[in-house]
Amino acid sequence: MEGPHMALTESEARVLAALSLPQFPAALTVRQLCAATGLTAGAARRALHGLSRTGLALGTRHTPATWQATHRGRLTIHTPTYRDYLTRNLTVPETRPRTRRPPPCSQHSRSHLSAQVKT
Repeated sequence: MEGPHMALTESEARVLAALSLPQFPAALTVRQLCAATGLTAGAARRALHGLSRTGLALGTRHTPATWQATHRGRLTIHTPTYRDYLTRNLTVPETRPRTRRPPPCSQHSRSHLSAQVKT
């Protein structure tokens, strides 16, 4: 189906609204979408895959996968049929920078540390 006659499920509309709001980051993970919409991870993933199949959302292949609304998706969620989803109480998800795990201690630095801890 095309245009305003496209039928979205409740979950798809909630996810598309979260992906389309300007106060949210440009791309969201499933975890962030769950926090924003109150959906379970399974429901959010089903909604994302449905939106992806219809060209309304686009996912990335990197880990963790992030999702964003396409131009067509933003146009759809702004139609009178779905516009009220944009004004519902959505929680802005926390974004935290990804941190890398520190490299393991080398054998040299371990022996140095154990030498200082003598009792």
